[in-house]
Amino acid sequence: MDFWLGYIDEDPYQTIEVARAAEANGYRGIALADHVAVPLRFDSQHPSGGPTPFDLRSDFPDPLVTAAAVLASTSTLEVMTYVSVLPLREPFSGATAVATLDLMCPGRFRLGVGAGWLTEEIALLGHPVRGRGRRMDEMLEIIRRFWTEEEVDYHGEFFDFPTTGIAPKPAGPIPIWIGGKSSAALARAVGQDGWLGMNYDLPEVHELLEDLVGRLERRRAEGHAVSEDFEIFVIPNADPSQDLYEDLARRGVTATMGMAWGYKDRAFADLDAKKKAIEAFAERFIAI
Repeated sequence: MDFWLGYIDEDPYQTIEVARAAEANGYRGIALADHVAVPLRFDSQHPSGGPTPFDLRSDFPDPLVTAAAVLASTSTLEVMTYVSVLPLREPFSGATAVATLDLMCPGRFRLGVGAGWLTEEIALLGHPVRGRGRRMDEMLEIIRRFWTEEEVDYHGEFFDFPTTGIAPKPAGPIPIWIGGKSSAALARAVGQDGWLGMNYDLPEVHELLEDLVGRLERRRAEGHAVSEDFEIFVIPNADPSQDLYEDLARRGVTATMGMAWGYKDRAFADLDAKKKAIEAFAERFIAI
């Protein structure tokens, strides 16, 4: 099983050194969150089911800009968005930015995407909230086509444009992983390159994995294409242990978040504390 380091709502000035420490200690990659502008007040509920763990003062550096800096400062470490909220944007600039990342650092970026739960933020940026899942489906199709076709025209429910193109193209295929646990999210994931789960209790993790694996099997049986390198990522709400990770691997999980420290645990605010925590986790669970 591969381990990713989550770097979410942490000191932006430490990002590069933390990424280098993760690379040196055998982490596969670093995961970056995405919010553009967080309203002071909102009614939307965080998908974890608990209280929203951040507010408008929390640090959310742009994940693609951060990814570029991390990729340029490391040599093997991968970067993923966990997750990029596609309905906050349009598909044209996103397709170009991600293609550029892959061109500069081939094969090291994974585009994790989701429909978004903070609907007030989506509305704030001027995009429709209703139908955002269908709008995201159109965006995924458009982005894929921009990466592989010279000329793209599209006529859908949310996007309608004449023959258009982007250049440069990415160096190769860019994996797209779908976040979310709804039936629609799981159905969307099996048609892409992977699924990204959040923090769920173990009984729910097991149920979601059974559902996801069943969907993958049915899709294959029906003759539909399934990515050869389909990834299954989830974070169990359980103490880390070798038995836990071995059980998840048996259930089809390919990667998880190697939680070197707890979210917003200020005992690890110092860079040296983060490095020591990364080293300690790696010594226990990551074979370098």
